[in-house]
Amino acid sequence: MQYRKTMVMCALGAMAVMPFAQASAVERGMEPSVALMGGVVSPDLSDASSDGAYGVEIGANCQLFQPATGVLRHHLSVSRYSDDPLKMTSAEVNSHWMFEPNERLSLGFGPGIGYVRAKLDDDTNGLWAAQVGGSLKYQLDQQWFLGLEARYQFTESDRFDGRRADADNMRVMGKVGMQF
Repeated sequence: MQYRKTMVMCALGAMAVMPFAQASAVERGMEPSVALMGGVVSPDLSDASSDGAYGVEIGANCQLFQPATGVLRHHLSVSRYSDDPLKMTSAEVNSHWMFEPNERLSLGFGPGIGYVRAKLDDDTNGLWAAQVGGSLKYQLDQQWFLGLEARYQFTESDRFDGRRADADNMRVMGKVGMQF
């Protein structure tokens, strides 16, 4: 419950600070956004099962490189999954190459890197991760959007309860967000 309160407070804090940075970010073409996420995580571990997860995400267009077609967009997210015997907190940066089939719909895909704090039974380890995924974003109006993201995450292995294990997982999340 404490993690959920922390995530909500981070999201509200980001929303409170965004108006101050909005004009500068919009002038530079960043199109910043913040979203609350909820969905399902399915770990590959045999003793863990699919269960609910939640998180927060901040996104912006890349300022260093843009392809000739589409837009390169970075998403920084923190999510939480907890289903005995596995608990995970994942911090990720995912870069998606986004395309707009029409003015309200964006589709994208791409790679990411992350760090997962995983607790399996009584052992807790930090695991580096790489992921690949796809996303869909539907703009409701100038400010609000709905989204859907699916990604598969590969983590490094570490020792949990005397055996080597990883925390590889599939995540599917719905999003409700605000674009500035």
